[in-house]
Amino acid sequence: MNDDDNDAWQTALGWLMRQHDGDLDEAERQALHAWLAASPGNRAAYREAERLWSLTGLIPPADERH
Repeated sequence: MNDDDNDAWQTALGWLMRQHDGDLDEAERQALHAWLAASPGNRAAYREAERLWSLTGLIPPADERH
């Protein structure tokens, strides 16, 4: 994993934890969507973080949270 991948992973994990905790206001949700749209790597890191959290049972799958 290179530094860019690691940065994307860490950012994705941070977004995911904040989203799970319900700490995102509308501006932050928009910022998350902008971050996801900015790079395929960002989207991939977020999906991978969601997948790993789902496997551990810490969060429900995305389609169950909405």
